[in-house]
Amino acid sequence: MSKSSKERIIWNVKGVWYEACAAEGHCSMYFGRDMESPCKSFQLFQIVEGKIGNVDLSGVLVINVLDLFSPKFADLMTKGGEGGIYMSNTITDEQRSYLEPFFVNNIPGFLLLKKPLGVRVVEINLNQEGNTYHITMPYGEMKLSLTPGGDGKNPQRLENSIFSVFFSDIKIC
Repeated sequence: MSKSSKERIIWNVKGVWYEACAAEGHCSMYFGRDMESPCKSFQLFQIVEGKIGNVDLSGVLVINVLDLFSPKFADLMTKGGEGGIYMSNTITDEQRSYLEPFFVNNIPGFLLLKKPLGVRVVEINLNQEGNTYHITMPYGEMKLSLTPGGDGKNPQRLENSIFSVFFSDIKIC
């Protein structure tokens, strides 16, 4: 299928979204509140299963590194931010031909990256040790540790966050 085509392409993707920003504790945006200054964000999309058209995307990793344009919650989804897109070097040419326009053109309409500054294919590693996830790529890295809840084992979760409007099964830890 031609990329210039205006045909509707069916897609369905399931995975894990890892995100870290400059907030101390939970991001105030999760609660619909403004921030003191625009956020810097590092996001990994781990596609566990799914397709765009007939192209299988299982196992693909994509990172968005972005700077939001505004500290205002009202601007979050409409203005978003600018930044780079990094795709795992395990991606096939066919997968990239569908995923690149998906991320660059903000196909779902809810991604925070509204002004892409470029796409690079790089080595991306995701490692887990206990409740800590370590994500590395040539231009940055992040470590995320899940905060244990009252039982001392399972992570604390934010239920019914503002992002539930866009993600039907989001679990923020």
